[in-house]
Amino acid sequence: MVLFRYLFTCLLSLILLRVLAQEPSQPVRLELPFDPEENDVEVLALPDSSLLVYHKTSNLWDTQATFYFTKYNHVLKEVWADSASLPPDSEYLRYFTEKPFTYLVFGKDDLQEYNVVRINLETGQTEFKEFEIETVDALYEFQVLQGNYFLITRSKDDGKLLLMHLNPTTGKVKLLPGIYGDKSYFSDLLADPAHDRIDAVLTESNGRVSRLQVKSFDRNGELLNNYFILQKDDKSLLNAEITRGDSLDKLLVGTYGTRDLRYNRGFFTAPLASRVVDAEFYNVLQLQNFLKYMKPRREARIRRREADRLKAGKEPRYHYRLLLHDLISTPNGYVLAAEAYYPQYRSGAATHRLLGRMGTIRNPEEGYKRTHAVALGFDKNGILLWDNTFPLKDVMSYELVHTLEVGRTRDGRVIMAYPDEDKIIYRIMDEEKFDDEETELEIQPYKESGKIVSTEYPGIIKWYDGTFVAFGFNRVRFSNLDTRNIFYLNKIHF
Repeated sequence: MVLFRYLFTCLLSLILLRVLAQEPSQPVRLELPFDPEENDVEVLALPDSSLLVYHKTSNLWDTQATFYFTKYNHVLKEVWADSASLPPDSEYLRYFTEKPFTYLVFGKDDLQEYNVVRINLETGQTEFKEFEIETVDALYEFQVLQGNYFLITRSKDDGKLLLMHLNPTTGKVKLLPGIYGDKSYFSDLLADPAHDRIDAVLTESNGRVSRLQVKSFDRNGELLNNYFILQKDDKSLLNAEITRGDSLDKLLVGTYGTRDLRYNRGFFTAPLASRVVDAEFYNVLQLQNFLKYMKPRREARIRRREADRLKAGKEPRYHYRLLLHDLISTPNGYVLAAEAYYPQYRSGAATHRLLGRMGTIRNPEEGYKRTHAVALGFDKNGILLWDNTFPLKDVMSYELVHTLEVGRTRDGRVIMAYPDEDKIIYRIMDEEKFDDEETELEIQPYKESGKIVSTEYPGIIKWYDGTFVAFGFNRVRFSNLDTRNIFYLNKIHF
């Protein structure tokens, strides 16, 4: 009996040590005197391991407002602060960093008017310009190449998506050549300053088949190259992310479907210059962990059923819609993450127009529920090395946007995380080693700050080298029963 207790104690100690070793640390917390009723706040990660915090303070009628921008270093110490006098109805939309500047785009009540704030990251000096784009009523993506703006917008006349170039010096806007069909959309837009080009990946569809088209432009919006990526056999290419690099080295990494273009059947990689002649295709059943969000018996049953259907030449029955994340570059290749989702309708059947990672045009869905998230590792030639899965429970969004953040540590582990009130739900992936243990981290206040009573608008973003930052509004109760609202930033290191 004594020996049994000793062995049991040792085993329990090893389990506890393993859990404690993996639990992320929260070395720094910053609390700011913001109130969710009075302040709009955005937290933006900068490439020099710092953060930019934007907040807007306005009166009840939104007739007066002040816009503040503060930079914090890697230990959340203030570096500089500045403000801008924007119109009170300005609302933050997008941002993009091209050293030495960060650009923030603001929309207005007039849907054709936009303000772009340019901030010098070294000095904090801000300046802004107002632009009017008469033909559009929404902006979905914004990127900068050598000081020139590239926008994905929506036509106010027919609702089609448009790719535009805006010269900030002259204010001139031009529509870039592309296929702007009713069933076409952009799945990626990538600025590549090292090669002085920007690549736009378009999905073109006639409702029966789809293909990809990649257009490359220089800083002035002049077309450099145009690649039509044709389908192979019975496979339709649905969407893709593109890598940086020379044209001969660029890869497309994305998803494909078969007869029903609403659903993904697997993933593909292809050299851009090959037009998919040398593409690699990986269906869902080939992936080791894609179905691990299911119970083991259900997974085994699904695999047997689908294998029999494939042998009989029948269409697969599994139905997956995938929202891709940006590619993560690694020393040996790339990591692609995606969220599997399905729409929940209010009534009857409905359709929606997917804009890839840029969002969605609203239709009468209640929202989009997630089943799981996946990560796939590829080498530089596009060969699949591993895959892993993060089961998601009760995760839902009312817009088709990313619900979790994906980062990578220096030692190669992939981190997936999302906020849940005063907790962070996360998964640490060591390549294909699947772990079904649920892991969560409770957001910690200052020891002297008392107790966190409630949390509103929680968020988390990847920061640098396996470090994330969690943020949101807390209502804090102190030992003297005094309470106050604060905006918190917790540095989280995995």
